[in-house]
Amino acid sequence: MRLPGGFADDVKNQADIVSVISGYMTLKKRGANYIACCPFHNEKTPSFSVHQGKGIFKCFGCGAGGSVFDFVMRMEGCLFPEAVKLVATKSGIAIPVVEEREDQKKAAHNREIILRLNEWAADFFEDQFHNGAAGKQARDYIESRGISAETRAQFKIGYAPDRWDAMISYLKERGASMAEIEISGLVTVKEDGRSYDRFRGRVMFPIGDSQGRIIAFGGRVMGPGEPKYLNSPETAVYTKGRHLYGLALAKSEIHRAGFAVLVEGYFDCIVPMQYGVSNVVATLGTALTDAQVRLLRRHMSHPRVVVNFDPDAAGQSAALRSIELFLAEQVEVSILKLPDENDPDEFVRASGPDAFRVLIDGAKPYLDYVIEGAIDKHDVSRPSGKVEAINAILPHLVRLPDKVERADYAAQVADRLRVDSRLIREELRRAATDRRPSMDPGRLKSEEDVTQAERQLLEILLVNPDVRRMVVASLAEDDYAQLASEVLFVKLIELEREGVELDYDSLSARLEGTFEQQLLPGLLMSDLGWAGGDDFDTLFKKATEALSSLKRRRLEKKLESIQIELSQGEREREQKAATMTSEEWEGFQQSMFALYKEKTEIKKRMLQLSM
Repeated sequence: MRLPGGFADDVKNQADIVSVISGYMTLKKRGANYIACCPFHNEKTPSFSVHQGKGIFKCFGCGAGGSVFDFVMRMEGCLFPEAVKLVATKSGIAIPVVEEREDQKKAAHNREIILRLNEWAADFFEDQFHNGAAGKQARDYIESRGISAETRAQFKIGYAPDRWDAMISYLKERGASMAEIEISGLVTVKEDGRSYDRFRGRVMFPIGDSQGRIIAFGGRVMGPGEPKYLNSPETAVYTKGRHLYGLALAKSEIHRAGFAVLVEGYFDCIVPMQYGVSNVVATLGTALTDAQVRLLRRHMSHPRVVVNFDPDAAGQSAALRSIELFLAEQVEVSILKLPDENDPDEFVRASGPDAFRVLIDGAKPYLDYVIEGAIDKHDVSRPSGKVEAINAILPHLVRLPDKVERADYAAQVADRLRVDSRLIREELRRAATDRRPSMDPGRLKSEEDVTQAERQLLEILLVNPDVRRMVVASLAEDDYAQLASEVLFVKLIELEREGVELDYDSLSARLEGTFEQQLLPGLLMSDLGWAGGDDFDTLFKKATEALSSLKRRRLEKKLESIQIELSQGEREREQKAATMTSEEWEGFQQSMFALYKEKTEIKKRMLQLSM
């Protein structure tokens, strides 16, 4: 229904802003104004003020302010036309009818019919839940899920009897025509024109819009059967991906808390609410959409969302996809993954709401979640794995609007990945500040190249068995760990210790990687001309020099890694110094002392190698 021109001004002039706002919260008279604690952010001292004569409100804490329509739009999460209608209704102002086209009249009429039938259907499902043996299975199921009678009534959870025409018969008895029933989404119409109840033998969850009007239903089987969940089809009042389960009940707490917790399933929303965590909404079992993000955003002055999806692979993948949608709408997003693979329903029932709130407060910023996921997915012990992880992180990092913040976070990413290469750290910083979504592999190729020292050592060990026996006996795993040619060293040592003759066939048979297979022939074909001689003493000296070079390089990388840990420790101290307990402070000092001690020892060993 369209509103006539000038009607909004008439409503604003006639409506009493104090009366309208008092319907949402308690106002106290103070001088010419009325005051209260702001519903849009947390505060203990009232900073929210309403001026009755001017018809405006203002919060001097968070800055929210405006007309009676602005207040209702914030509280209800609705658009301006809907806010005008709501204020008019609350103020007893008749809404004039504007002549509409026939198709508009029909659409409005259909919406009214569906909303009415949905209310009747909810009554029917609740009645079936309470009565008779048929509803006992549903009652037992809801009880087994830890849902109290009060919570069940709050969410109007019901039961659809396992009959083909129970709903059709009920709606007809209440006066609905078959044509009206067929557009409601409560029945399925077959090709031959016959209809039957869409929901049968299921626990029923009414789905409301942001104002609490029932627009659809979701049904869950209580035992084996597919689909486990069945939702209403799209109708004149319900479009998939445009609504959030529980929003009408959660919106006031979302306003107060300043953020929302987004979960996936009905019970993941219902159970936390039952225990007092009331700023929770669910996605209705579908992939999150930009329309849902915008709907949720309207209920927060400084939008922030904690995403707490199921811990399985599908849930975590959905959480990752949600990040882009939230960031596109300028919503601050954190990700919460509960311990022991619990979903919110299970965790709250097992550990209680306070433990849930603690984890919500400590939810990871989305970049930390992305970084951890990249570390888990890629082998970050090798330079190539670190680059792959960085390239998985960069598309998210470059979304940060501030250049300095991107550069700072790039350094943190490098620290988290234990990147000790100055080259990679610098390239990462440049990619982040320039907002490039990936690093140039060509700029990083040298990190994967075999160094001259390891190539020379391998050539000598492969070609001269006498030197090989002497050197292999003194080689430690740390001497070749994380080198580009590490696998070759491992297999060469295995064959030597097994007493197997070392040649191309015996060594290549044990190599699985393409890189090592391509490297091996060139190493075996070396005539060692670069060594200045092929006698044992000359080659042993060159092998020892090459090994010393590798040891020195390893110590340099270790030194850089320790320096990264020390920098991380200093940052942590600055961030947490005020909240550290004496035990935590003592533990921190001990760990830092151990790092400084190890740093000193490494410098001594490097000095010995250079002598």
